[in-house]
Amino acid sequence: MRHVIMRALHVCAAAAVLTIAGQAQTPAPQTETAAPNPSTTAAPLDDVRRQLQEQREEIDRLRATVQEQSQLLQELLTRERSAQASPAAAVESAAYKTGDVATTDTLDGAPNTMNSTSARTMAGAANARAQVANASAPKPTEITTGLLSSLSFSGDVRIRYEGQFGQLNALPNSANPAILGNELSARNRTRVRLRFAVRGQFGHEVAKGEREFQWGLRLASGTYPDVNSSNQTLTDFFTHKAFGIDQAYITYKPARVRGLRLQAGKFETPWLATEMTIDVDVMPEGLNELYSRDFKNSKLKNLTFVAWQLPILERASAFVLGADGRVNIDQSHRAGRDLALYGAQVHGRFDFTSQAALTLSAADLYYSGTQFITPAQFFGGQLQIPVTFTIPANGTTPAQTITTTINIPRDALVTGSSVGTTPTNTNAVNRDGHLSSGFNLVDLIGRLDLTESKRLPVMLLLNFVHNTQAHDVVVAGAGGANRLLPNHEDNGLWAEIQVGKSKAAGDWQFGYTYMRIEKDAVLTPFNLSDILQGSDVRVHRIGFTYTLDPRVQLTLTDLISQRPHGLLGAFGLTPPGSLNRATHRLEFDTLFRF
Repeated sequence: MRHVIMRALHVCAAAAVLTIAGQAQTPAPQTETAAPNPSTTAAPLDDVRRQLQEQREEIDRLRATVQEQSQLLQELLTRERSAQASPAAAVESAAYKTGDVATTDTLDGAPNTMNSTSARTMAGAANARAQVANASAPKPTEITTGLLSSLSFSGDVRIRYEGQFGQLNALPNSANPAILGNELSARNRTRVRLRFAVRGQFGHEVAKGEREFQWGLRLASGTYPDVNSSNQTLTDFFTHKAFGIDQAYITYKPARVRGLRLQAGKFETPWLATEMTIDVDVMPEGLNELYSRDFKNSKLKNLTFVAWQLPILERASAFVLGADGRVNIDQSHRAGRDLALYGAQVHGRFDFTSQAALTLSAADLYYSGTQFITPAQFFGGQLQIPVTFTIPANGTTPAQTITTTINIPRDALVTGSSVGTTPTNTNAVNRDGHLSSGFNLVDLIGRLDLTESKRLPVMLLLNFVHNTQAHDVVVAGAGGANRLLPNHEDNGLWAEIQVGKSKAAGDWQFGYTYMRIEKDAVLTPFNLSDILQGSDVRVHRIGFTYTLDPRVQLTLTDLISQRPHGLLGAFGLTPPGSLNRATHRLEFDTLFRF
């Protein structure tokens, strides 16, 4: 349509030029004073009259053409505005009929054919029809441009120096075999973490900058079996480092139900939590549903409900034969039981003043089927893997089932050898190698944000967790009979304070965290990986962060861990006098964001 308008403007300009030219060609009045000779002036006067008549006719034709093009221009402008307001109406109004534009003009009552002007007019109209008809259909380039414009890219690179000091193993002391504990040499290593994310969205707009459908993909470094760390140690003779899918999800936010979010795939933890229950690097998999609502003119500013259904381990159907050669239904169910994490949370934010906000949260996390697994256990300097095997019956001895452990020295792990085990576990284990407790965690969080000082805001956080399914531990008693040890190791406490911020260049932040995690308070393969062990531990974490640039941060952290029950834990018998010193894990991070 723009081409048609430009052609009309060109015609108007040409008409104006011809009009000026015609006026310029009009003879000037004769100034001679001599009397004209009729015989010599008759013929020129006739020629002048004839030329003037032709010029007037030409001017009239041009004026008619200019008027016609002006009307066409006005009509096209009107239809252009209509097309912008309603694309569907523009398509209908732009479908010109042949009679809309005349192919002949009338000059002084006589038909005068103007084929060239009419042809240009019809060609312009046809071009306008084609352009408007195709305007509503997205072109391949427009689709590609739209998709690319909705993409966002981000990521970070973190270089870490890490030193571990004061570690002990649980073997008899070399100087005094009556006690346990030998000091291990300090461990120093350099680690790198790389993450790269792509986000996109499409569909109707549900909020400023947000659309109905969102998707994300993030790749991260790290070893594949280690679910709660994206670090990769620089070792193994310059080998290539693993880089795998860390996130892959689709999110739906229906425009008709504001505040509702449905998500599927592999994503960040959708509920409020601390690393006492789940490490920040753990990316759960499955489904989650969230509904959030904001309130005005109330102390309660937001209320959010979250639910999740997360498969942990899918196992093939099992068929287990007992000592009598028949199918053992109970053992078959145990061997084929799938694991999953189900849960729900409600949390609200209260703004008492413009400088004080309180967030309260209550959640329930139910781990289904965990009591049927046989975990790998890392304890002291040994990786202990429970093993159960059956000795067939013979003529004089009945069949026997024996449970024991296979110990792998820590040195084998330090040198980078792969043992192909599941994540290590420090929860209580029965004599048959299975976890003693189930895990249903009641998780309560309170967070207070004080922003009276813009330079030094303060954050206080308290997290208490209680496992309602802690069970007594089955150990071997006299004569091989089972003996139960009472299990009261079912609570965890996390207290944290942060002062300062880390956004703009020159910002600094100080943080301190106290953790006390009892033996069966949480399921340890998924919680904070930087402490000495996942449970039966007491930790002080001190950290300081300085922001060189909004995209560059320096962080120094010291984690001081100790076993409150000694080297053999809450259900072991550690000999008096055994070593039990605190260990230090020192981390210096340089983080680059892009």
